[in-house]
Amino acid sequence: MKRSSPEIDNDLKGVFFENAYSPFVILNRYMDFVDVNQAAVTTIGIAKENFIGKNILDIFPYLEGTERYNSYKDVMKTGISTGFDELMFKGENAEIRFMSRAFKIGDYLGITTLDVTNVINTIEKLKTAQTSLKEVNENLQRKNKELEDFSYVAAHDLRAPLTNLKSLLQMVLNSDPTSNDFVPIVDKMKVVTKVMCDKIRALNEVIAIKSNFSEDKEEMVFSEVMSKIKLSNSKEIIDGRTIIKEDFSSCPTINYNPVQLQSILQNLMSNALKYRHPKRKLSIKITTKEIDGKLTLTFKDNGLGFEQDLADKIFRLFKRMHTHVEGLGIGLYIIHSVINRNGGDINVNSKVNKGTEFVIQFK
Repeated sequence: MKRSSPEIDNDLKGVFFENAYSPFVILNRYMDFVDVNQAAVTTIGIAKENFIGKNILDIFPYLEGTERYNSYKDVMKTGISTGFDELMFKGENAEIRFMSRAFKIGDYLGITTLDVTNVINTIEKLKTAQTSLKEVNENLQRKNKELEDFSYVAAHDLRAPLTNLKSLLQMVLNSDPTSNDFVPIVDKMKVVTKVMCDKIRALNEVIAIKSNFSEDKEEMVFSEVMSKIKLSNSKEIIDGRTIIKEDFSSCPTINYNPVQLQSILQNLMSNALKYRHPKRKLSIKITTKEIDGKLTLTFKDNGLGFEQDLADKIFRLFKRMHTHVEGLGIGLYIIHSVINRNGGDINVNSKVNKGTEFVIQFK
């Protein structure tokens, strides 16, 4: 069988080099371009005659001093080929991500590349989709946990008045309507019924907020929102001889749902007024500023306060730190739910008879 001549082999190699789908270039030991194929010319957007004889740093000056440039020199010295993954080239018409391999060809350096833009873009889309699915899953888990807690607390807190009502009803059935014991039993039934109705009404309010959670947002001015809240609580503010200091100068506005923002600030104000210290004027300080790139609102009062050890329980449904004033313990639960649903965070610091500070980080 007759073997092909070296000339034919070289011609075949030349054809392959010129028509290869991927860019190929050949450089001498001075890192000057000796040859480039048509794919390289098309990709980089420079005419072939403007390549030949030019140094690689003339075409790609950003390579100077880089690990990649030094590796090319090492390949020329050692003959050991090397590769690079996920390189970036920004041309006039496109941004290309590619893999590159450098190898020695006689006294020259050959560099071939493979465009992996579509592959990497697909991987990134899959990663984004995976992240989104993870977020959805975590959100569902959080909601399920929240629903479980809500159901448990609702059932637990309604069970007690229902049991009491059942016992009192049995006492009524067993008693003589004309006896002196009948009236006190009925009075107790009224109290228990009111407690149960109040809790059912509170649960309906919480369910309504959770069911109608809106993501519609608009630019809100803190000082304007606080003016409305102070007006609606003017009697309690005057009765408590309340001193309110506001400083919204660092962050005067926020992009938030109007109803939700008002609910947060209204519940904080209501709590401060309700649990003020009886032996001193109520002082409230409200500030906003940016901390770690997040808008942070601080709401501080000098009221009754509570043990800091109980801080992790204060946001639970129907949880109350003080029972000497009327309340159901849903205000802070609502605040916590709204802030968390919006991706924010709320923390509380408190000392008995010193006061309480709420710190809200908005997303």
